[in-house]
Amino acid sequence: MSNDSFSSASSGGSEREGARGPYGFLVRVDGAPPLWCREVRGFHRAAVAAADPEAMPPAQLVLVGLDEATRAWLASWAEDSERVRRTMTIRRLLDDREATAVVTLASYGYGVETALAVESVVVPAGEGPAAILRSGVHTKEEIDAMLAVLATALPEAEEPSWFVHV
Repeated sequence: MSNDSFSSASSGGSEREGARGPYGFLVRVDGAPPLWCREVRGFHRAAVAAADPEAMPPAQLVLVGLDEATRAWLASWAEDSERVRRTMTIRRLLDDREATAVVTLASYGYGVETALAVESVVVPAGEGPAAILRSGVHTKEEIDAMLAVLATALPEAEEPSWFVHV
């Protein structure tokens, strides 16, 4: 996965890094300039989950210490009723560790910590496109395919009574 929008920050040439030193986090979202915040609670768990399929991802990521540009972008996202789900790549400036997640805005406003509900963690697939590692959202076609596999795996006399299909 290319980090073109982050490349100047790691070399020390970024205005954002120069003003704050090599600490904090840069957040990349399609259609927005790189956004900065001082801390991302839950980042470590998200980064571990992106590298290890058996690790549990965080339920939320909390953005703390937002700069003015980040607050302005979040305000516009909070009003956007068309694109509630976003794919964000968050990079810790200290060690360039990254995590990419599909998130929705869980809480935002004056006096409220900005929390993002994590829907899925995305893992870079080397040279190919990124792949979703885990997600709580499945299409009807995926569920029907899983049910078909389950139906062929059970003997005819047995019924998957433990599985409820709505």
